[in-house]
This record gives sequence, C-alpha cells and structure tokens, in this order.
Amino acid sequence: MAIDEQPSEDVLRRLVEEAQARGEDSVVVEATPETADAWRRAGFSERARILEAPIAALEHRLGDERKPSFGSIHVQTDDIDAVVRGVRQFVPRMPGNSQGSVVSPPRNGWVTVYDELADREPEMLRRLARELSDRMGAVVLLLGVEEGEIVRFVLFERGRVMDEYLSVPEHHGELPPGDVIALSANPTVVARLTGADPGEVRRVVRTAKTVGDLPAAPDLVAEVAAVMGVEGTVHGYAAALALEDALVLARE
Repeated sequence: MAIDEQPSEDVLRRLVEEAQARGEDSVVVEATPETADAWRRAGFSERARILEAPIAALEHRLGDERKPSFGSIHVQTDDIDAVVRGVRQFVPRMPGNSQGSVVSPPRNGWVTVYDELADREPEMLRRLARELSDRMGAVVLLLGVEEGEIVRFVLFERGRVMDEYLSVPEHHGELPPGDVIALSANPTVVARLTGADPGEVRRVVRTAKTVGDLPAAPDLVAEVAAVMGVEGTVHGYAAALALEDALVLARE
C-alpha cells in the first residue's frame, strides 16, 4: 500500500492489525522518498523501487540530438595479462554485442580498458568495471563523459562501490538531497584509493546545478584524471584503436 506517513507507533500498530485481519504474515508499504529512510530504520527492507521520468526527458534521451558518450576503465595493477583475461571473459557476456575492446599497458600503475559497447551504453561501462574489480580484488576507476556534457566517475574496491561522482547530479532528473550529496566526490576516499591530494580533489572535482556552471566536459574529465594520476581519459574506444602500444581485442 502507498503511504506518506512516518512509521510512528500508532501507524505501525494499525498496519499490523490490518495485516493480521487479512491473514497476512508481513506488511508491505510503498514509501515516499522523504519517508523511506524512516521506514528502513523501523525494520522494513527495500524490496523494489518505483521510478518515474518525464516523457520529454525520455524523448530527449532517445532523440537524434543526444550527444555521444565515452569512457575508460582504469585497473590499479601492472598485470596487463590478468586484465586482458578479465575483459575476454566478461565482455562477451554483456548484452549489446560489443564490437571490440582495447587494453592499454600500465601507466602510473593503472591498466586502461576501453570498449565499444561501453561507449554506447554507460551502464555497461559500469558493469565491466565492477566485474574487473571483483575478479581481481583490485581498485578500479571508471571515468567518462555522458551525453557529451557531464562527467562521472565510480571508484570500486573488490567489486564494491566506494565513491561516485556526477558533475551535475540532477542532470537526469530531480533527486533527494541525500542522493545529490552522495554523487559528490569524497576527497578522503579518493585519496586513499588513488593517492590523490585531498585538497586538489576538493578544488577540481566539483558539482553544479547546470553544465554551464562547470568547464566543458572534455576539459573537466582531463582535470579529474590528472588529480587521480590516470591517463588516456579524454577519448573512448574509437580513438584507443590508434594507440601504438595497446592490445586490440576484436570480436566478430
């Protein structure tokens, strides 16, 4: 049932009595974003989420005017062979039929991965980064530009998300205040996992209400990469094919 009340003692007692009268052994509520945390603290676990998006926003996302995305995955290791094995294992399993991947040798202690499908579908970039981090037990940085306008990074450690950043947190739609904060870089975590200077993280990795309040995405992604000590972030798969020292993993 949909409910916008806080889980007070009276509300909980009423819900229990109503559920018992129906012969049910659990209470299911559909909480609003404002009350969801309170219901979790009251002992409820999240079973599903109901998401909403304006039709105009979806049409924009599907339209021809949508700018291209690109990204790269940086694995904190010098073992390029292990990264290649992971890419060969996971990419063919991802839906979308990747046309190929590129793996660049270590630079500053990071092996870089590009993938054709991951440029088309940023969610696949995230999935591949998580899989590589989990398989190798490594720190992995996903860094990219989405729709030509916004910069995102995700830091994984042993397959778990440790920090996430989106340059315009509400670019894809309005978010609860807590989610907006969660999409701002955590300088302490970034410093621990990448060796970056926390002060530089605060200065460079900033968020804004609109893309016009920040440097152009290609410039910002380069600045973020420099703070974290990674290279090869200003392009995606297509440009990576021309890298002289890279391994091209073609697919039919």
